[in-house]
Amino acid sequence: MPVHINNICERNYVNVSSGRRLIPTTLGVVLVHGYQKIDVDLVKPTMRAAVEQQLNLIAHGQANFSEVLHHAIDIFQRKFKYFVETITAMDELFEVSFSPLAATGKPLSK
Repeated sequence: MPVHINNICERNYVNVSSGRRLIPTTLGVVLVHGYQKIDVDLVKPTMRAAVEQQLNLIAHGQANFSEVLHHAIDIFQRKFKYFVETITAMDELFEVSFSPLAATGKPLSK
């Protein structure tokens, strides 16, 4: 199983059905909807593909590592800042599907 598929299974974003199909969990669906609401680029595969393309250019000596790194950091810093500023949109979606942690009576949850 590819590492990224294993990761999303371990994080409980999806389950694998008997036919090896990925079935999203409630958590997975809420996260995708939240990301779409805040920044649709975070859900699309184009962002990861663009980074991988730049890494391939570096590997073939056609792009400068430092320039690619600084460009990627700049993009993700801006996206992170915007995400933090608008996180209440994500909170609202979670409140519909999940109970507050305090309601469980546990200080931490896994």
